[in-house]
Amino acid sequence: MSEQAHRGDTPARVRRLTTTDLGSALALAVSVFALALGAYQTRLMQSQARASVWPYLSIGYTYSNNVDRDAFIWTVNNNGVGPAKVETVRMTLDGKPMRDWEQVLLALGAPSTSPSMATSSIGGEVIPPNTNRETTVVPIRLNEREVAKRFKLAEHRLGMDICYCSVYDECWIAHWQRSRVDAVDRCEALGADAFSN
Repeated sequence: MSEQAHRGDTPARVRRLTTTDLGSALALAVSVFALALGAYQTRLMQSQARASVWPYLSIGYTYSNNVDRDAFIWTVNNNGVGPAKVETVRMTLDGKPMRDWEQVLLALGAPSTSPSMATSSIGGEVIPPNTNRETTVVPIRLNEREVAKRFKLAEHRLGMDICYCSVYDECWIAHWQRSRVDAVDRCEALGADAFSN
């Protein structure tokens, strides 16, 4: 009789263990799902935080041949929603690196200095987004008609690449008169090829 009782207890005991194991497995599955959901939400929040401070630089110019002031203006705009930390600037003329605006002007056959010219530096600067305000940076402004015309005629020969980063150290390169930017891992040091305006 004791053997039957023992045998009779075995299936009940097995059933209880199975039910307990099933409950534990279900609890574990719910925990893993909750952990995966939490990780997904964290990644989504990080992505949204990065997007909320995404900078987007564009390089262009304005040209006017019929007024006395502001004949040629080189412009850099941050059309994104976050600040752009400018790391490196590279300027070329016919593919050859230029060190500064003086070298560019001399290569174009223009006087390297003029009272009707103004330049400003962008290397190492932080360009704020232009949301609700004017934040255009003007690396060079030429008021002299002849010099401005030389710049306009050479626009296809000129090149500028600006490597910049967001506050999250995500980096891109903006190109002269191109509407797209290229994502890069980091901005490389240019050394002798760096442009200092």
